[in-house]
Amino acid sequence: MISSRMVPILIAIGVGVGTGVYVFQPLLKEYEADTKGTWILPQDEARIKTLQQQQQQQQQQKDENTSNTSPTEKQFPVSNK
Repeated sequence: MISSRMVPILIAIGVGVGTGVYVFQPLLKEYEADTKGTWILPQDEARIKTLQQQQQQQQQQKDENTSNTSPTEKQFPVSNK
């Protein structure tokens, strides 16, 4: 089923994945412990909150701008059948 050319490729993939797990697992465990399992650092929470507030304000402004315009043919296409 598997050609002889695929065996070295599969071995290389296995070695690459195994090496990646071996190298990065301690770092990921340390980061998980530092963030208490949330994967978000405490100083990032404030930054995320401000970004969410900015997005809400932009969405509100966009909603206000679109509510003041009249409907166009692009919004409500008319078929000529």
